[in-house]
Amino acid sequence: MKILVTTIQFPFPPTGACQMDRAFGILQLKRLGFEVKVIAKIAEYQSLEEVRKVSIREGIEIIPVSYKFDTKFSKARKLKEYVLRFFRNPLVLDGSASEFDEPEIKKVFQEQVEGWKPDLAWFDTTYTWPLYSMARRHKIPIVVRSLNFEPKYFLEENGYGLINLLRVFPKHWGEKIAVRNSDLVFAITPRETEIYKGFGGKNIVTLPLRALPRFLKKEREVREKERLDVFFMGSTYNVFHMRAAAELILSRIVPLVREKAAGEFFFHILGAKFPDGLKKYLGEDAAYEGYVGNLDLFLQDMDIALVPSLYGAGMQQKIFEPLCRGIPTITSPRGLAGYPFENGKNVLLAGNHKEFAEQLLKCRDIHLREELSRNSLKTCSQLFSQEKLDFMVMSKIKELIKC
Repeated sequence: MKILVTTIQFPFPPTGACQMDRAFGILQLKRLGFEVKVIAKIAEYQSLEEVRKVSIREGIEIIPVSYKFDTKFSKARKLKEYVLRFFRNPLVLDGSASEFDEPEIKKVFQEQVEGWKPDLAWFDTTYTWPLYSMARRHKIPIVVRSLNFEPKYFLEENGYGLINLLRVFPKHWGEKIAVRNSDLVFAITPRETEIYKGFGGKNIVTLPLRALPRFLKKEREVREKERLDVFFMGSTYNVFHMRAAAELILSRIVPLVREKAAGEFFFHILGAKFPDGLKKYLGEDAAYEGYVGNLDLFLQDMDIALVPSLYGAGMQQKIFEPLCRGIPTITSPRGLAGYPFENGKNVLLAGNHKEFAEQLLKCRDIHLREELSRNSLKTCSQLFSQEKLDFMVMSKIKELIKC
């Protein structure tokens, strides 16, 4: 069976959660025995030579198509692309969707549909919807992998100002088009599954982050220590919700913990592009670690994952990766996105900085940390095992093709 995958920015090497999900998803389809071909958007800084190397290494043909609009482009080029976008199709007002309405990617997709004749068209993200009509005309079933509910993600990252509220309308409209014109939607969380069902989707299934199985551990040693190591695992602090979480930890949570348990905790902040404005909060018990090369080795010494989730949509890997590793985790209820974790059993939940500090102080009890670790490993193995994710994808594709 041949599957044509159309994805957004080329996801190799898979560094962030989004790239990991898409990269491991592509490799999963190949491992399950499908013949896979990929159409991927390429940013200006990405190397075509790297695309070629990955294609050869993985045995998957990858067809690169350059982005036609980029925030790093000059103002003149951006203005030109805005005008061209409007005249191409004034209905495609969402900038993300317009990247899949431009002539080159339509031509490439059409050539693959007519020449290669795939049995299934798989699309990463809902804003690829401008290409769906071509698959429909050739009676090719459409699978959409939603990485997040785009309107919510956009507003929480960019703010709820009047201009952004206007800009989010075409994104909301695009989500409905994608869901209603798909044969199968793999939503990333139970919460977003319910949103898409409310849009009239016929076949909506929850598929967790496909990178999580690689983090699953069978057991974890929980150690008694005089000073507990606490970490926040951000990706890049250019992302608003990452920056807000780091600021809450350093400016509100750490001072409270210092007052009540000085010297008993050390805070590690991971991730790229740490804001200068937050450096003043670092001290003898709080350090910025930057990008950690050997993350597995680093996390072996960590005792607690502290992950406030103030904003953001989709499934936040910085919450679920520590849980899969059996690291006692403190997070916000919203961050669980509907996945069945229980406060005090396999995770600790907090709603504000005082509650986060209180939960951290509870973690001085090694027996609590042992219980959280043991139970999180059990829950994660039930939810995120490779066998479960493989069965979910394979069974749903088989059902679709039989129809």
